[in-house]
Amino acid sequence: MDETKVDSRLAVVETKVGFIAEDIKDIKDNHLKKIYEKIECIIKKMSTQRPSWSVAWIITFLSSATVGLLVLLWKK
Repeated sequence: MDETKVDSRLAVVETKVGFIAEDIKDIKDNHLKKIYEKIECIIKKMSTQRPSWSVAWIITFLSSATVGLLVLLWKK
């Protein structure tokens, strides 16, 4: 085979592989960026919408009082 043909074909293959590698890197970077944005959005929602401990204690107390009254009234 002619070495100039081999060299030119090799250069074409290397160029195409380089383009494919760049495309794959762009795809990975874009997906990771979107994933990180979604995770940050979820964390923000969880931190702002989570009830405080005082609300949890009030709900627990009211539930316990309601059950206690029902049991007390049921026995009579």
